[in-house]
Amino acid sequence: MNMKLNRRSVLGLIGTVGIGSGAAFGSGAFSNVSATREVEVNVVGADGNGSEIATEFTDVLVDASAAEVALRNSDGTLVTDATTLFPTSSDSLTTDGGTTVSTDYVSLIANDVSVVFGYEDSGTDERLMPNSTYDYSSGFFKLVNNDDGSGTNFNVDLDTGSGLLTGIGGSTDSYNQDVSAGSVSDLSATLETGDSATETEDLTITITEA
Repeated sequence: MNMKLNRRSVLGLIGTVGIGSGAAFGSGAFSNVSATREVEVNVVGADGNGSEIATEFTDVLVDASAAEVALRNSDGTLVTDATTLFPTSSDSLTTDGGTTVSTDYVSLIANDVSVVFGYEDSGTDERLMPNSTYDYSSGFFKLVNNDDGSGTNFNVDLDTGSGLLTGIGGSTDSYNQDVSAGSVSDLSATLETGDSATETEDLTITITEA
């Protein structure tokens, strides 16, 4: 497999004063400053373009069904309806093992999007509390090996810096797993909003044959 680097901003985290849904545990005073946090994603080991990888081999998806989670296209427009992005119902992302992925999930490989935690758009206010921890249950990330018919197993490594996404799949800052042909792995996530006005970190997704 040829190693190829696709670099894009995938996860954007926005936290401001307000009440977010989900499990939130405040750890400090409220701030009046709107905080913008972005996580830039590197995809390593991807052979071919994003849509080919996602439809023929393996994929990493994020659950956009939570009220405070939205997507932002590369042109800057906010998308609050995840079903308009890959995989849609017509894409029918079904693994060789027969598992169909819900259209609440959005591909971080096939779509050039940012994921926004806490947003305001067209009168909708889903802002997050600062200095808080949000625990997203198992299934926030999905590792999917929909197989190309060859029975190939893939290794998927998710590695973040420290400070924003502080936990993936029960591990701190990183998660690594072999994903067998036709299988789906559900991973939890922990988000810590912090209190700084701006903050960034990287999330590196490495996909290789296992």
